Amino acid sequence: MTGLLGCRSPRLAARQSFHRSVTSICPSCVVFYSQHQCSRSTKPTSYAWARAQRGSLSATQLMRGRSMSIKANCEPANGERANSDDLLVVGPGVLGSYVGMLWQQQHSTATVTGQTNSTTNHDRLRQMRIQPRTKVESDSRQFPYVLFSAPPSGSSDYPAEVAEAAKLWDGTGALVFTSSAGLYEVDDGSHCNEDCKIADRGSNDRTDRLLGAEEAILKAGGIVIRLVGLYHAGRGAHTFFLRQGQVARWGGYTVNLIHYEDAASLCVAALQSGRECQGRVFVGADAAPLTFQEMIDACLTSGKFSGSVDFTGHETSKKGKMMSNCQTREALDWQPKYSSFEDFMAAGANDFYNTSPLYSAKPAA
Repeated sequence: MTGLLGCRSPRLAARQSFHRSVTSICPSCVVFYSQHQCSRSTKPTSYAWARAQRGSLSATQLMRGRSMSIKANCEPANGERANSDDLLVVGPGVLGSYVGMLWQQQHSTATVTGQTNSTTNHDRLRQMRIQPRTKVESDSRQFPYVLFSAPPSGSSDYPAEVAEAAKLWDGTGALVFTSSAGLYEVDDGSHCNEDCKIADRGSNDRTDRLLGAEEAILKAGGIVIRLVGLYHAGRGAHTFFLRQGQVARWGGYTVNLIHYEDAASLCVAALQSGRECQGRVFVGADAAPLTFQEMIDACLTSGKFSGSVDFTGHETSKKGKMMSNCQTREALDWQPKYSSFEDFMAAGANDFYNTSPLYSAKPAA
C-alpha cells in the first residue's frame, strides 16, 4: 500500500539509489557505519539525501544561471553559516535523542547537549554520545541549533518554558519546535494539509498551551513542525489498544501516523533548512491515513503481535482527518523511510527501537 496523498516525488528512485550509498547508524553498536563494521544492517536516513540534493541542485543551477528552486531557497542567504554545528535538544526523549544521533552522523565535530528535567535517562544519553544536563544546571550559553521536543506534560507553564528555551538560540542556525497536528480543526474524515484552519484560542487548555508555544517560537524566528501520531514497533496507539483489549472508540475513525525515526529525520531537515524557512509551519506525517481497525489488523497480520481488540464505539460526526504534507516535503526535500504503518508492519516491524540495546521496547504480546 502506498497510500500517499498526492505527494509522490519524481526523484524518489534517485533518492532510493542515494540511500544505498550513504552511511547509517548501527542499531546494535550505536556507532556509525563509516567508522565501524557490523553484521547487522539498517537503512540510511532520508535527511542525508535532502542535504546532498539541495547542495547538488544549487551548484547546478548557479552554473546554469537559473533561479533557485524552493529547496535551494531554504539555504542560508549569501552563504552565511553558523560558527558551530553544536545542537541543544530540550527534551531528548524517544524523539529528541534520535535527532541527536542523526545530527552527529551528519556533523561529526558537533557537540549535542540534551537538557532534561531529571537525571533518569542521563546514562542512556551518554551512551548515545549526547551530553546531558538538567534544566537547573543550564546556563546562558547560546547554541546555533536548538530543538525543543519536550511534551507539555512536563511543564506547569509550557509557553513560558518554550519561550525561555528560545532564548538559548543564538539566531544563526535554526530553532525548531515539535508541536501537534491535533491543532487542525478538521475532524469529519476529510482531507487536511498545512493550510487548514487550526483551533482558536480559548478552545481548550491543551490547544491553548500549544498555540502559545508555537507563537513564542515563530516570534523568535523559529520553525514549527506539527506532528501526527508517533509510533515505533513497541510504542504508539497500537500497543495501547492491544493492552486494553476493549476500546470504547469507533474502529472506523481515521488517524494519521509517522514513525519516530521519520519524525527525527524531518526535524534534522528543518534544522538544516536555513534562513528562508524561518517562521514557517510544517507538518510531519507519512500521508498514509488509516482507521483504528486497519491499524490493529496490520499489527496482527505482521506476526509480531498477538491478541485482539474490540472497538465498542459507534460512528459519529467526528471521523478524524486525512493528513497530507506536500508543502513540507517540497520545502524540505523530505521523504519518510517508512511509507506507511501498514508497510512497516508488513515488512516485519523492525526498527532502531527494537534492535538497539539502548531500548527495551518489544512488540506487545
